[in-house]
Amino acid sequence: MNSIDKSKMTASKKLVITAFLVSVGMVLQIVEGMLDVFIVPGGKLGVANIVSLVDLFMLGGPNSIGVAAMRGFLGSMVYGGVSTLPYSLGGAVVSAVAMWIVKAAFYPKLSLVGISVIGAFFHNLTQIVVAIVVFGSFGLLCYLPVLTIVGTIGGVLTGYLAQLFCRKAGLIKI
Repeated sequence: MNSIDKSKMTASKKLVITAFLVSVGMVLQIVEGMLDVFIVPGGKLGVANIVSLVDLFMLGGPNSIGVAAMRGFLGSMVYGGVSTLPYSLGGAVVSAVAMWIVKAAFYPKLSLVGISVIGAFFHNLTQIVVAIVVFGSFGLLCYLPVLTIVGTIGGVLTGYLAQLFCRKAGLIKI
């Protein structure tokens, strides 16, 4: 298995890989947006998060946060405009930061799938907090358990797929 040596990567190569990851993430986000997988409003599998997970293991936390931010920004512009920006960008960035912290503290004791589930939870939690601020209603917290269930299912799926990719790419062992 060939693994990627980040120390030998040129700035140009890192930029190309980052642009590619953002592009793949956007394609996954668009495709997922065309599918109605869940009946739950706001519930998605989050397949574009595969890109953030792969990037976390390929180029590291700071780059993964940048890719998530670019995906969050572009995704909100494609789907909902400025009004969705705090939800999309906030959820993406907080999720990426949480996954970076959890990876640094607990990987490999906690698998990539576990890291993904935690990222999904923080994504949903952030979006609920943004909604509480926007609408001024703590009643929206009642929706968190529903989103947590959907997020856990999505986190397991995306984590598993990212883990398969990372194994094949030599980014993780096992």
